[in-house]
This record gives sequence, structure tokens and C-alpha cells, in this order.
Amino acid sequence: MYRDRPWWLDVLLRGPSALASAPGRAIVTLLIAGGAACTVYSGYIHLYLWGRQQFPYRDIPTIGPLFLIQGIVAILIGLLVIIIRRLGAVLVGAGLLVASVAALVIDVEVGMFGFKDSWSVPYVKTTLYEEIVGAVLLLVAAGAIAWSGGSGRRG
Repeated sequence: MYRDRPWWLDVLLRGPSALASAPGRAIVTLLIAGGAACTVYSGYIHLYLWGRQQFPYRDIPTIGPLFLIQGIVAILIGLLVIIIRRLGAVLVGAGLLVASVAALVIDVEVGMFGFKDSWSVPYVKTTLYEEIVGAVLLLVAAGAIAWSGGSGRRG
């Protein structure tokens, strides 16, 4: 830890190398890679639904631009997570996936911005499952990093 920065910043900057055991570091890195891949894939699905299917979401007011933004941001965050592998980035990736799952469930069950989707629409269940899996992988990795106590190497 550096004395001139707050403790919580040290925790957020902690990576898999903070774990004492080599197998632990490898497992956490694999969890992060899996979660990051799910995040990127979520972005790909949103971009695909935005413009490449028979009835693209880009034509739906408000939802269309949000699908485009979600697609781009999810890909960028997924890449950020796997490149830097720090707790802060892992939590951002997990948060994005959890928010995406919540938005999907709300959109199907209640409706959002004057639009209501259905569980029978292509990619709805696939997206739901892969986003849940990605969030779980990233949250497990985040827990391991956060509770490592920084006993291992820094970085």
C-alpha cells in the first residue's frame, strides 16, 4: 500500500497477483477471462439485435439507441476487464451485466419506455443466461481478489 492514497483505492487496484497461491491466481484469471468474454458477447448480441436481424431494435424509439450504446459499452468494458484485471474493472463489468439482466427482466415483465418484449423473442433467454453467468464469474473473481488481503505481490 502507498501511504499517500486511501485504502479503498489500493483494494480497487488489486489484481489476481494479490493472491498468495499460483493456482489461485490462475483460477481467478480464468474467471475474469470468462466473465469478460460474456461481457463482450453481451455487447455483440446487443449490436446484432440493433441492426442485423429481420426486425432490428434500432427502429424502436429510445430502446434502439440504448441497444447501440449497450453494445458498444459492453464490448469496451469487457476488453478493459480482461486487459487490466483489477478489482475496480471487474466490479464495473459485473455491474454492467447485473444492470443488463435487470433491464431485460423489467422490459419483458413490465415494459420499458413504451415497449414490452417477450420471453419468446430470439436471443432473450440466451442473453439472460449468458449475462447471469458472466456476472457470477466476475463477482466470484472480485470476491477472491477483495478478500485476498493483499498478502501476495502487488499488481
